[in-house]
Amino acid sequence: MNPFSWGALAVILGAVAFSAWKRALLSLTLAIAIVLVFLLDYTSALISGLGPRVFSELAWINVPGVYVSPAWTVVTTIFVHAGFTHLMLNLLGFVLITPLLEERIGTVRWALVFFVGALFGELVFAVVRFGQPFILVGASGGLMAVLGAFARLYPRERITLFLPIPGLPSVPVIWVALGYLLLSFALFAGPAGGIAYEAHIGGLAFGLVFAPLIMRLPAKSSTAKVGELNLAVLEGLATTRELRLILDELKSADVPEVRSAWLDKFVANLRCPTCDGPVRLRRGALRSDCGWRQPL
Repeated sequence: MNPFSWGALAVILGAVAFSAWKRALLSLTLAIAIVLVFLLDYTSALISGLGPRVFSELAWINVPGVYVSPAWTVVTTIFVHAGFTHLMLNLLGFVLITPLLEERIGTVRWALVFFVGALFGELVFAVVRFGQPFILVGASGGLMAVLGAFARLYPRERITLFLPIPGLPSVPVIWVALGYLLLSFALFAGPAGGIAYEAHIGGLAFGLVFAPLIMRLPAKSSTAKVGELNLAVLEGLATTRELRLILDELKSADVPEVRSAWLDKFVANLRCPTCDGPVRLRRGALRSDCGWRQPL
């Protein structure tokens, strides 16, 4: 295997491990991984003598009678993109939209929506294209699953896209999902476009249908119940603008899972008032390694 392909695999696994270790948003670490994989692929294409480029080894390729890629490429192909426009379109979804859902439902549930939705989209694509040669790459199926889940779980939610367009109003998230779908169709329409319509639609359908089931799964959260918290304590600890914004979201949330997610985010951003170190919530109290403790 091309050394750059091994490097791409290390980047993918490292992104997931870093997110778990540092409790960073998986959506953003995956976005970074996708960019790095794209750069590794571009570099491998420039250097001859190393064997097939990253694209050829990590993409899901099916040419009956000629070549069928290994089964594990159904996962790695999510991180491979066909060109700069394809890459940038998916990065917009990763950076501007998907972190909002991850912060609300938690990283584990978000990962299930994204990865299982991407695989479901690939399955739909493979069934529709059965017997035909194809190369399937990109994270669009997973992104559409996340947008579909967002629209199903928060149908009244409106999103303001951070784009350089003055006066751009907030729009319902389902409009964003459909707009993203139509934009991808428009950019890659035509015989040379090669868009996997089936994977996009399959991912969107997965998110719309299965999001409520995924929300039933227990999520790792704080041991304290938000309804039992002394919010006055949190008020005194919210010394930065970011913490105050998170606390406002925590107060206004009306779904237990959402409240727990905002509480976890508050704790993750909180610094110990004594040593300025990280703070953890254990057995109903905020604790720091220096010995500082604040019951809730």
